[in-house]
Amino acid sequence: MTSGSAAARGWRYHPQRDALLAEAHARPFTPLVGPALVTRIATLSGQDGESRDREHMTALCRRLGQSEPGPGARWCALDAGSWRLRWERHTELSTWTFFRTPTGATPFAETALDLAPEDWLADLPGEVLVATRLEVWAEVDEKAAASMFGLEVVGASLADGAAIALTDFRPDAQGMTRFLMLAHAGDAALTGRLVQGLLEVETYRLMALLAFPVAGRTGGELSAIETRAAHLAHRLAEDSDPEADRQLLDQLAGLAGETEALIGRTGFRFGAAAAYHGIVRERIEMLREDHIEGLLTLGEFMQRRLDPAMRTCDAVAERQRATIDRIARMAQMLNTRVEVAAEATSAALLASMDRRAGTSLKLQQAVEGFSTVAIAYYAVALLGFPLKAIEHVWDRFDATVAQGILAPLIVFAVWAGLSAWRKRLETEH
Repeated sequence: MTSGSAAARGWRYHPQRDALLAEAHARPFTPLVGPALVTRIATLSGQDGESRDREHMTALCRRLGQSEPGPGARWCALDAGSWRLRWERHTELSTWTFFRTPTGATPFAETALDLAPEDWLADLPGEVLVATRLEVWAEVDEKAAASMFGLEVVGASLADGAAIALTDFRPDAQGMTRFLMLAHAGDAALTGRLVQGLLEVETYRLMALLAFPVAGRTGGELSAIETRAAHLAHRLAEDSDPEADRQLLDQLAGLAGETEALIGRTGFRFGAAAAYHGIVRERIEMLREDHIEGLLTLGEFMQRRLDPAMRTCDAVAERQRATIDRIARMAQMLNTRVEVAAEATSAALLASMDRRAGTSLKLQQAVEGFSTVAIAYYAVALLGFPLKAIEHVWDRFDATVAQGILAPLIVFAVWAGLSAWRKRLETEH
């Protein structure tokens, strides 16, 4: 029984499924048969330069009557008959790779972009970072090919002897680095993959190295920050005055802000360099190099020239992380000390308030006692007037005796009334 179609099952596909499936085939390699000329130009137009690069490619397609890239296209292939162009857009750069067949039999006598419109080439968006020419030949003597380069020739046998690649990674008179590949297998697909691998090694090598001068500048700024951090750490070990601690905490906060700003300016570049370096190493592994006697392989050249620069970038990035962590620890220690001092001040203040409250209570009790005596005194005195009147009417009645008998009762009544009033206020509040 055959399974039903997806539509019959009523499946709902993820809206990005087609784009994800197409991504694996978005940048296929170009099959090549030697002799062939390949020239790659990589322009650094930034992360916001994609639309400008696409418009430039669209303008060439319109000029030559070729199919234009779509609104969101990130690559486009153009066939102009005698030459071809492949445009690819990456995160922060575009690559323009030209292909054509040489008209002569002399290596490096011509380039693949010689037939492209000069005015269009002059208006390439962004800054040119990579300019390299790669030529594929089948019948060139290896020793004679090596003599085309300088003293420091780098080369290896690739893909189990299917080809030999030679270069010196130095710009020629036209400002381009040169690769010479001697393809023996005659396999167009394999040759295309090897050519693409070599071009990507050169492209991502230079993209990774963009971080090296940044590391040099950042190292100087970071040294100044580390010096200031050390000075503040020395003060942290000495100062104990709360006001001085608060000032020191403000300075640490400012220094942390400067360090975070520095990390923000360089974080992308260092992160990108690590990613590009990883791609270079992967592409070299895919070339499956074997030694040629007397020559450094591409992998060995990168170990000697690229890897130390990348380790420098990694070290500066790690210094940045260590510095901000150190400043954070200092700020935490200082903040703890400020909090402890504040707690001690608060404890002293509370103790003082307790003492004042105790004193106030004693004064209140004393005033309450005085108030009882005073109120009772005036009550007894006022009571004396009616008692005198009774004595005047009734001869046998003694006002003084009566007043003396009633005085303690009046004092007790006044005390009881004041106590009840005070308790009622305490209950209410």
